[in-house]
Amino acid sequence: MTHRAQSSNIGLVLLLALTITSAGVVVAVGGTALGDVQEEASNDRAAHAMTLLDARTAVVGLGEGSVQTVRLGRSSDGRYTAEAESGWLRIRHTNYTGTSTEEVYNASLGSVSYRSGDTTIAYQGGGVWRHRNGGTTMVSPPEFHYRGTTLTLPVLRIRSDDAASGGATATIRRTEETTRIFPNETAAVGTGDGAPYDVDNPDGSTRQYRNPVRNGTVSVTVHSQFYQGWADYFRTRTTGSVTVDDGNRTATVVLETTRGIGQFDLPAKGESLSVRGIAKQHAVTDFQVNVKKGSGTFNNLDFSFYIQDGSKSWETLVEVPNGIGNSYCPSESPAVQFPVRIYYYDSSTPEGVHLWENETVSSNSGPVQLGCDGNDMIIEVDFTATSQTFTYKDGEFNEDTALDWEAYNDSATQAPSPTSFNHTGDDGENTTYQFGDTQNFRILTRHYFATFDSDFELTVSHGPGNRGTTQIDTSASGGELRYDAVAGGSYITYLHVTENNVSVALD
Repeated sequence: MTHRAQSSNIGLVLLLALTITSAGVVVAVGGTALGDVQEEASNDRAAHAMTLLDARTAVVGLGEGSVQTVRLGRSSDGRYTAEAESGWLRIRHTNYTGTSTEEVYNASLGSVSYRSGDTTIAYQGGGVWRHRNGGTTMVSPPEFHYRGTTLTLPVLRIRSDDAASGGATATIRRTEETTRIFPNETAAVGTGDGAPYDVDNPDGSTRQYRNPVRNGTVSVTVHSQFYQGWADYFRTRTTGSVTVDDGNRTATVVLETTRGIGQFDLPAKGESLSVRGIAKQHAVTDFQVNVKKGSGTFNNLDFSFYIQDGSKSWETLVEVPNGIGNSYCPSESPAVQFPVRIYYYDSSTPEGVHLWENETVSSNSGPVQLGCDGNDMIIEVDFTATSQTFTYKDGEFNEDTALDWEAYNDSATQAPSPTSFNHTGDDGENTTYQFGDTQNFRILTRHYFATFDSDFELTVSHGPGNRGTTQIDTSASGGELRYDAVAGGSYITYLHVTENNVSVALD
């Protein structure tokens, strides 16, 4: 009887102990889960507040208002911080002369962040980022807009330091007017944002920050705690080459230039237009140039564009007549005739040089002519005109051209007649030509450009010899080159960058 009573007491004690332990476990687990839910809810509220801060900062920073306020809300254990030196953004134009690199822009971005435990939610560069457990996701996109071949980058910078806990309100103010970085033109001695390139043009003029962007590549690098998120954004919103450096916490996107698309200033003698991303087949749609006289005279001047790329070479030469001097303009001067020639050679074939020639081009009418600007002669050439025709010739090659066509022809093992244009379906091809056949300027230009790869240099030359160095006013001369581009290429033609500074006070 006594043993049975003792067993009942022991059982009761064990039951009470188990009940108390279970209740403690439930309370502990439930408390942890509740804390996690509260923390996640607090982070979500902070993300929503940062998105609102993003929108209000854009209004102020981009000039649509001078002051905006945002109630960030109350957090349990998090803290809001504004940091002026948090992260930076750098823009470089690499190899713009073939070897030189220009640092177009380099400045801190700053940030406004909310930190709670191992989670950081921050506004930076016009975007909102969430960083947790070593990874970053984008809440809203930054102010980085790439479309077609145009990059628009209004850099939004936080220029204040402040902090607050609990219920915080952010007051956003513009600290100065928007600064235009690119394109921008300043005095030759200018320095800092929007300064000219650190190299002069061959004609002695100062190279300015102008569109279209010419030669080389343009890279945008962001150093940030959120660099992985920036890299993901670059990959999804651009066609550029994107790399990350985990050691330095940077993300970089590189875009090739497509100077050849659109209008261009005439390069100096020996300099080039960089054709980038031209599509296959007959991609050239428009190619025109106007060459205005500088000092001296155009008398007996030879002007040409040429390409040397791999085994292939091309040149189109305009020969201004001898004796024309300065008497041709004003435009009531009588018309004269002059020759225009097109050359092409491919050393990987046994064929000699292709020569297309018209020796009787009229100076005062048609798509190739010698126009007038007051008393100054202008060489006008439309390389894609259908009304200008040429004859396929078995000719001599002793003209003063940029390339040595006579040597090319002597190295060949057979005459280039007949020869075939094999871009089936374009401009009426497939077509075979023999000496004496004719074709128009447009088809010839489009065909020969299509023989080259997607990237090549289109170089300017004029002579004879060293003549023409100062005879052409390159600043007043220019043209237009448009072509279909390859799909999905990482190309840039126009760059628009501004700096927009704001302060954020946290109360």
